[in-house]
Amino acid sequence: MLVLLGGTAHVQAAQPDTSSVVTFAEMPATGIVLDKGWKFHPGDNPAWARPDADDRQWKPINPTLGLRRLPQVQQAGVGWLRLRFRLGPGIRQRAVVLGVFQYAATEVYFNGRLLRRYGVVSTDPAKVKPYWPDGEPIELPFTNQAEQVLAVRFANWKQFAMFSEFFAPVFFQARLDGLPQLVQDMQQEATYKTSDMLLFGAFVLLGMLHLAFYSYNPKQRANYYFALYTLAEACSFCCTGFLDEVRWLDLRLGMDILSYLTLQTGSVLVVRALYSLFNVRIGAIYYALWVLNGVSMVLLTFAPGLSWYPTVAFMVLVTAEQLRLTLSALRQTKRAAGIIATGFGIALTLLVIFGFMATFHEDLLHIEILSIPLRTLLTFPAFLSPVLAISMFLARRFALDSRLLAIKLVQVRRLSAQTMAQQQEKQELLAQQNETLELQVQQRTAALQRTLTNLQTAQHQLIQSEKMASLGELAAGIAHEIQNPLNFVNNFAEVAVELLTELKEGPLPALPEEEKKLADELVDELTQNLDKVTYHGHRADSIVKGMLEHSRATGGARQPTDLNAVCDEYLRLSYHGLRAKDKTFNATLTTHFDEHLGRPEVVPQDMGRVLLNLFNNAFYAVHQRQKLGQPDYRPEVIVTTERHPNDDVVIRVRDNGMGIPPAVRAKIFQPFFTTKPPGEGTGLGLSLSYDIITKSHGGTLTVESKEGEYTEFTIWLPPFVSSEDEV
Repeated sequence: MLVLLGGTAHVQAAQPDTSSVVTFAEMPATGIVLDKGWKFHPGDNPAWARPDADDRQWKPINPTLGLRRLPQVQQAGVGWLRLRFRLGPGIRQRAVVLGVFQYAATEVYFNGRLLRRYGVVSTDPAKVKPYWPDGEPIELPFTNQAEQVLAVRFANWKQFAMFSEFFAPVFFQARLDGLPQLVQDMQQEATYKTSDMLLFGAFVLLGMLHLAFYSYNPKQRANYYFALYTLAEACSFCCTGFLDEVRWLDLRLGMDILSYLTLQTGSVLVVRALYSLFNVRIGAIYYALWVLNGVSMVLLTFAPGLSWYPTVAFMVLVTAEQLRLTLSALRQTKRAAGIIATGFGIALTLLVIFGFMATFHEDLLHIEILSIPLRTLLTFPAFLSPVLAISMFLARRFALDSRLLAIKLVQVRRLSAQTMAQQQEKQELLAQQNETLELQVQQRTAALQRTLTNLQTAQHQLIQSEKMASLGELAAGIAHEIQNPLNFVNNFAEVAVELLTELKEGPLPALPEEEKKLADELVDELTQNLDKVTYHGHRADSIVKGMLEHSRATGGARQPTDLNAVCDEYLRLSYHGLRAKDKTFNATLTTHFDEHLGRPEVVPQDMGRVLLNLFNNAFYAVHQRQKLGQPDYRPEVIVTTERHPNDDVVIRVRDNGMGIPPAVRAKIFQPFFTTKPPGEGTGLGLSLSYDIITKSHGGTLTVESKEGEYTEFTIWLPPFVSSEDEV
């Protein structure tokens, strides 16, 4: 119950005006809308938020009206609203919350205390950002005073003045609610959102379905327009469902207008789908609907006082045209069109009922039946029934087409059987000749196939032989052209050293002392030079041998091999080889061999060369790190084998040595690239190993390393399939 207490008492200017205090004795079930007793003053003064501010000269105002009907607010830009009220004992003993609905930016004060700041309030219109709080519940901190003061500092967004009250229905509305009413409102809002999301999901699914139909049969344009219609409706319901989640009013206004635009545009698209479905020529009515679509949107957006009547009227007209098309098709013996006519008839009836109740009995739309508001019970089937009706019609047409195709298929099979019988009679006359010819052709074909296979095999072997011969010639040329001169260099260097030794022991002692000293120095220098010639000659000899080994074809055949045994054998061979050179070297050998590795088919000799190269490099790396004398460092080489479910074989060789820098890893498999000092490596070991794994066995050889911590080489071998297996 709302009571305005009038009074004529005069007070001092410093005291607040108590002549317009509003008293609320009871809390109605629907809450209390604070639409009376408000006062307005333009300008901006923070002191106006205080309960004792002098507001006797302020003008009365109803802020629940739209901005178009509040010219004083439009002119002010920034101003204040104040409301003084008293609560009866029954209300003060209950939990009371304040809900705000606004199309502006505000700061809400209660008894001088700032409760909420919605949006950005600024005296600069360009910086004002309106905000939609959507009735967010605010707990009111009542004081012991009988009189409570609600003050609102606002800044209006002047662009709202150009839109109709349908999109900007209120400037500012405050409402007092009890907790039961708040819970009921939240449940009702959740029901509306659920219905919108259900419609959104249904329309999206139907849109995707009809797009699929159109992609399979582009000639049926009705599916294309119907898919556009359902997707437009889905966009409308998506905007509606998430509208109250959008707080910034400029974006909310755009989504609100978009929801109605897509709703109305989709309804015209379904008319276009019916034109295509029933093969109706497009006429003036169709184009008039597009014009009315634009007119109704303009009226809905900008015309004052029309509410949603333009959209309801437009939807009734469009539904009537849809119903007219289906009834016309029904009269033309298209009895299946009755399904669509029923769907549009239901939609038209429900829309008329909804429009009538929204105009004359809007409160009835909030009545709940089985916990569902009557508004939802009217709008949900009104939007969904035409969609389901058209889908059922298209499904029925698809079923009829399938049945017709089945009948035609039976007829085709019957004709085919008759044709086959006639052809069989002719074939029987030529059966003996055909049989003889086929036998001869098969024999000739088999002979030719054998000849072709032999030729291909011979060609492949010839190519391989030529390649190997070329490599052999290259190796022989290298051996002949380089090895012999190297031998001469090495031999004559050694002989020269021996001659210098004899010279130093023979004639030189007979020379005078000064000449003998100079001669000894020359002989020593020549001896050192010849030693270097011998050293580098032997190094060149090892490089030539490495090249020969690199270019040599293995010629070995693949055979089942116990790789676990091969890995263990060459691991220990490499380890003991290094210990033979340095007795102080020790390392931990760790193996993780897969017991189910089996016996994969590889070339054992080649695989042994690869593993020996990797093991030598691993022991070399840990040996070099051991020489650094790092405390608690223990050299370790880990070898792991495993077999994957697809019969791939993986071998990993890991060491905790020096690691490999990233710049070196990029070039590590290149021929002649080595990081070892001169004389300790030719740079061909990893290159040869890489060629054996990748070219001979079709696998991969990769390396991972972290400098100063570890290096890990990984061999991956695919399962070997012989030519006999392929055949």
